[in-house]
Amino acid sequence: MAKISRWCLDLNIWCAAILADLKQNQGSACQNLVSIVQTGKSHFGSVELIISWGMLNRLQEVLLRLQISPEYAINYIGNIRAYTSLNPSLTLGGTGVIPLQDIEDRHVLETAIAGKADFLITANFQDFQSKEIQIITPFRHYLYQLPNHKIHIVHPYLMMEWIRKEI
Repeated sequence: MAKISRWCLDLNIWCAAILADLKQNQGSACQNLVSIVQTGKSHFGSVELIISWGMLNRLQEVLLRLQISPEYAINYIGNIRAYTSLNPSLTLGGTGVIPLQDIEDRHVLETAIAGKADFLITANFQDFQSKEIQIITPFRHYLYQLPNHKIHIVHPYLMMEWIRKEI
């Protein structure tokens, strides 16, 4: 039986991927991670996306603020929602109890927890610091430990390295 890993991509990953796409760049870490989520497969097993309605709404706002056309932004959000159709993992969102300073990142972490994500992939480590989060490698790999589950908070470059090395 193939291993299934559950990924929560922070909004900065989606934004970096779409901006690279619009510049017609190819092969960035964020683009590769989004591609893996799109297909639901990596060379070491299946991948399920963990995302919330709140994250999708916020991502649409950010895309519009980045002057992405409304049609393109709505279509992009619709595509992300479609990735969850085979393995429903779209949550209502967090409850606001995780002690992180940044409200948006608190919501992302709580979505990852609610969806039992194995990995929360982000390039924004400064807002994921609290006494509950263990630093494994500064600004590259943190660990959030729950009584019956752990979430690796991982930089996209490190995640791609793990994928290439089949870790």
